Amino acid sequence: MKLVSFWSAIRWKILILFSFFSIVSVALVTCLSIAVVNVLIRRESAYLIEERIKVIVESRKGLLDPVLERTHGCRYESNAAGFKIFSEHLNAEWPGSQSIATILPSTISLDDVEPSWMDQPSFSGVILARGHPEIRFLRTVKREDCSIMILVIIPLGDSFLQQLSNAAGLEIVNSKPIDLYEYRRKEGIAGEIEANFMPGSSKPVPVVIAMRNWRTGLPESLVLCQIRPSYSRTLEDLSRMGLRRASWFFPLIAITFTLGLAYAFGMWFSLRLSRRIVTVIDTLSQASHRIGMGDFSIRVPLAEKDQLGLLVVSFNAMTAQLEQLREQEKQRVALERDIALAHEAQQYLYPRSAPSIPGAKVCGMTRPARIVSGDLYDFFPFTNNTVGLLCADVSGKGMSAALMMAHLQAVAHGRMLMQDQPSPHLSPSAFATMLNHDIYGRFGDHRYATMFYGEYDPKFGLLQYVNAGRFSSPRTAKSQPCRMAIYR
Repeated sequence: MKLVSFWSAIRWKILILFSFFSIVSVALVTCLSIAVVNVLIRRESAYLIEERIKVIVESRKGLLDPVLERTHGCRYESNAAGFKIFSEHLNAEWPGSQSIATILPSTISLDDVEPSWMDQPSFSGVILARGHPEIRFLRTVKREDCSIMILVIIPLGDSFLQQLSNAAGLEIVNSKPIDLYEYRRKEGIAGEIEANFMPGSSKPVPVVIAMRNWRTGLPESLVLCQIRPSYSRTLEDLSRMGLRRASWFFPLIAITFTLGLAYAFGMWFSLRLSRRIVTVIDTLSQASHRIGMGDFSIRVPLAEKDQLGLLVVSFNAMTAQLEQLREQEKQRVALERDIALAHEAQQYLYPRSAPSIPGAKVCGMTRPARIVSGDLYDFFPFTNNTVGLLCADVSGKGMSAALMMAHLQAVAHGRMLMQDQPSPHLSPSAFATMLNHDIYGRFGDHRYATMFYGEYDPKFGLLQYVNAGRFSSPRTAKSQPCRMAIYR
């Protein structure tokens, strides 16, 4: 009962996963779309003011040319009436604007009047002068006896901004200019997120204008004012084309409805599939529990021939293979135990200690390639203080070579018993011949053994040996001369 309750929880987990990767994903995409629309609407509202200021600057670049054309020579009085009309017209269009015409003698350099950073005779753009944003048009012309400089200043104050906002259908909330970095510091990350990603946010939109500092010439970014966006007006403008609805309106509604039907069908299909999955998993879980208890005879019935059915077939095949592997593992463990015992027994076949020889030192060791091997070394002390040295290697590796090595050692020991008798002592060559006769054919047609056998007499310092394909002649130290007799 607990197992069924557990898999009921799994069913709900599957539904939660589906909801997360489907419904939640749709909700996230919807929120992202709304946030993007919100950012676009807010930026479009600020863009209307920013773009109108840029248009004013670009369209008024040639504003001063007619005034300069009507100024002849270096006399200003004859043109005072015309310049007055020009100033009154400009002030009527942009209240608060100023127009200044200056005639400088040739003895005064323009560097004393114009900013040091301005390297052109004319300038038009937005500047920041004494902390106040302005649109300035400056034009200077050098003549023979003087320099004529005409300057038009349009302050970006309340009246100017109110005129622009009324034309754009927007409401100005705050017309106090502030540096962009200072504005961002006050708003913070939370304020930026609330303003740009919360639909219908009441936070005003900053109108940011790039301008030059009139004194230093460095570029600066200034929040000129803050306006309240008009969501309803923007959406109404987007959803209509003239007196009719926009062409994208009804297709968007149809796509949204179709998407809802698709996800409803996906939910129904997921419920059906989850029931099928949970049933199969429940059955496999119970079968796995029995396998964990050691019952490898369990088999799961096949309900449908789909991918879950293939899983059941694979599970049943795995169970059968596990049953076979368990039997093989039992046999492998028994074999490893036998090999370990064989290794332990082989270690007792090697000499437990080396013989003591006056004036010489004898030692031996072997490193098997596997657990057991066909390597052999042995010492044979005789009654006349002579010592026999045997080193052999049976072809092959593993258990078969170890068995042949034990047989070779037994035959060698049998022959050594005869060597230590009062009867005439056999030479190493004769010993090797007799040993070869004893083991010939015992290893099979394709088996052999290489061997070195020598007898060392410490009294005369004489080593007599026979080398049956084992290795090259033995070496002796120069400080310890040794006579060697070789038998072939």
